[in-house]
Amino acid sequence: MEDLVFSLRGISKRRPGAEGFHLRLTAFDLPRGRLLALAGPSGCGKSTALDLLACVLKPDAPEAATRFVFSPVPEHKTDVLAAWKSGDTDRLASLRLRHLGYVLQTGGLLPFLSARENILLRCKSLGIAEQRREAIADLTARLGITHLLAHFPATLSVGERQRVAVACALAHGPGVVLADEPTAALDPLHARAVLDLFGELAREMGISMIMVTHNADMAQAAGFTVVRVAVQPRAGGIAARIAYAGQD
Repeated sequence: MEDLVFSLRGISKRRPGAEGFHLRLTAFDLPRGRLLALAGPSGCGKSTALDLLACVLKPDAPEAATRFVFSPVPEHKTDVLAAWKSGDTDRLASLRLRHLGYVLQTGGLLPFLSARENILLRCKSLGIAEQRREAIADLTARLGITHLLAHFPATLSVGERQRVAVACALAHGPGVVLADEPTAALDPLHARAVLDLFGELAREMGISMIMVTHNADMAQAAGFTVVRVAVQPRAGGIAARIAYAGQD
């Protein structure tokens, strides 16, 4: 049986209103180590899909024959629907803390912490800062931000902040990284450079990655498998469907 990080069937989320959507992950299987890019028009629920996968957003009442299994490392499988049903949100929070990295298009750095403090924050929460020190030093060198570690976010350029955000997501050695338009604020040249390096680091570290993007061509050129969200207009919004069978 294939080693899957995520295996979902029939997971959905509705956002009501005229600009709303009904998002369904009809069948979604992500093999370990795969780099995936979700592409589709604005407002179709791509970011919502990331929030569902990150276990921060509860799916709608499950349909028949639903499944949501998250296995950030091979020996660790979690039935996410069962955790939501039982109210075990602490378990889901623990999963996120240890096994997930997340990159926002705005960086998401804490303004009152230096770049170094932002990068080490998750590691300190997990009590692994010392054992990750060498890996983090290599990571920051690869990202070209070693000389910026004492700086605060407000003093960094947009591109520098985004590189620090990438370091934050990778510093604790997660099994999975989710990225919501991580290069949207960058010009095309810098966006391509950051995306290429992000993908390269993820492959070297054996990380599975799911990224939301509006630039499918750039994502594909960086080595991501592009999955397009199927969208159909309807009364009161749109219906959006994501299906991926784990194949390029």
